[in-house]
Amino acid sequence: MSDHILNINTILHTKDGSKIGNAIVTGRNDFYWELITDYGNKVIFTTEEINEHFNIAWNNYNKEDDGFTCNEMQGMMSLNHKYRVVF
Repeated sequence: MSDHILNINTILHTKDGSKIGNAIVTGRNDFYWELITDYGNKVIFTTEEINEHFNIAWNNYNKEDDGFTCNEMQGMMSLNHKYRVVF
């Protein structure tokens, strides 16, 4: 995962549900990303920690052939998420 595809409202799927549940990115503070898990827990992770514990829910650049960017697909996926940040 690279920084340019991790944005506010990016949905993250856990790699190991026994450690942490799925989450959504709700903010950024310097080097730390603020996340809220599906259970409503607020946590702070570095990019490296996110790489270790999560997969990005939508990271398919082939969709650009259909007229959607990766960021647009992530936005559509998070549209009805209960912890989505509204700007």
